[in-house]
Amino acid sequence: MTEDRTLRLDAVARALDYPYAAPAGSFLFRDGRAEPYQPPGREAHGLRVPVIGYGSNRAPVQLARKYSGAARIPVEAAWLEGFDAVHAARLSGYGAVPATLAPCPGCRVAVKLVWLALDQLPAMHASEAIGVGYDFGVLEAPVRAEHSGLLPRAFVYIARSGAFAPDGEPLALDGLAAEGRRWRAAGQAEVQARMRTALAPAEPLEAFLLAHIEDRALRQERAAWLVKSALPWQESRFRPLSAEDPL
Repeated sequence: MTEDRTLRLDAVARALDYPYAAPAGSFLFRDGRAEPYQPPGREAHGLRVPVIGYGSNRAPVQLARKYSGAARIPVEAAWLEGFDAVHAARLSGYGAVPATLAPCPGCRVAVKLVWLALDQLPAMHASEAIGVGYDFGVLEAPVRAEHSGLLPRAFVYIARSGAFAPDGEPLALDGLAAEGRRWRAAGQAEVQARMRTALAPAEPLEAFLLAHIEDRALRQERAAWLVKSALPWQESRFRPLSAEDPL
């Protein structure tokens, strides 16, 4: 197998593996890997803030892509009340249909609290393309954390495009535990296959994925198709913040 072919297969695998494996419980992300959990606290660079991870940000492999070197981040298992994690009506730069949240009364979904230091927030903001791909802000909703107990609010990123809803309702993220879930769960391969069937039915799934991974204009066209069925984010409990706003 040629090196180019290997790289292309790696790119396809990265897209299809979204939202990536994560430990069931809490862990400490340090030096690019998951270690036994240590709680957040005041450190040399100041207080940490809880950011709800419900997609790839809950996974060590994705945190390693965003934070190189000796980054240290406590990641705490938690349950978010009144919401579910669903597929967003957008495409990431690496070809995956990423996640967002959707209000879902009576549901609670397993998430992670990613305790970021203030000097670690800019890297996360950049990776989430705030103001373009996602909005960042405060969500006034109960989060029951494994070690920290009940938090009345936390920070979160929400997709500006809304939730992908091809049949009039969102598709929940397969692989994330939830209680009281109302919507059918789907994996990344199914969401990509639905898009392929609608837009390029003659193409093998691998070729379809590679096309929008490698062609930014085509990716934008396909993202526009996702948006046609989107359910917009309308949630009064969310207060957006700019990168310059004090936390």
